[in-house]
Amino acid sequence: MQINQINAFLAVAELESFSLAADKLHITQPAVSKRIRQLEINMNAELFDRVGKRSILTPNGKAFKPHAERILQELKTYRSGLSQQQGTPSGSLSFATSHHIGLHRLPQALRDFKIRYPLVDLDLHFMDSEDACIAIANHELELAIVTLPEIADDKLDCEPIWVDRLVVAMAGDHSLANQQEIDPTDLLDHVAIMPSTGTFTRKIINSLFAGNQDQLKIVLETNYLETIKVMVSANLGWSILPQNMVDDSLVCHGLKGLNVHRPLGIVTRRNRTLSLSSSAMIELLRSYRREEPR
Repeated sequence: MQINQINAFLAVAELESFSLAADKLHITQPAVSKRIRQLEINMNAELFDRVGKRSILTPNGKAFKPHAERILQELKTYRSGLSQQQGTPSGSLSFATSHHIGLHRLPQALRDFKIRYPLVDLDLHFMDSEDACIAIANHELELAIVTLPEIADDKLDCEPIWVDRLVVAMAGDHSLANQQEIDPTDLLDHVAIMPSTGTFTRKIINSLFAGNQDQLKIVLETNYLETIKVMVSANLGWSILPQNMVDDSLVCHGLKGLNVHRPLGIVTRRNRTLSLSSSAMIELLRSYRREEPR
């Protein structure tokens, strides 16, 4: 099994086309076909079915795909680790982050990182925080910058960097907009727009309505907080959002007697040796934690 065969396999799996994979890899289509055939011989299994003009993964191909991705990721980590002998971060740094953190927390940090470490190519993956933690646990990624779980998998190391204060958000013409402070039970009579069930943020929100979760009048669930913000500003319902998202299109309130927040930070695989580039990113992010206002 050769690395160029794995690259060809993943390209065809992604694009469902030998010709498009050839274009992506800058080789000929016969070369792609040869690499796939050699891989299938080596694996003693058919990896693709040809369905019309599409090439789709067989069950064996689907089973092999995560292993192929892990092989390439481990190779990237190894190559990045070689640069530690010179003490200079270089190569590719693959990491995951949520859309919210990517929009509201990371831009300045990424700009500073590129200035300090111009030899590092950033390979950024946007995904839900929950999926990113699974990818870290499975060795599919080395670093994630996400909403931290309340109870982390014992395979993970989680380090908080920022704290998002969560507030009740609603449109200015909502019937509760003029109240100074809101009791959670006041919200049960009004429709809500919520983060999706199972997300770390939704679990925090559910804990505020312990015993009353079934009474929440939820009309929309989505993983994207920016979408929730737009829907709330149109007075389609109330929600609970990070305070730093609230602008003139919304009003926000605290919850009576409660200080609600969620931790954002770094997730890595426990006992995994990090590349120099990942270590450099973590040290930079720690400097932002010191600057975070209380």
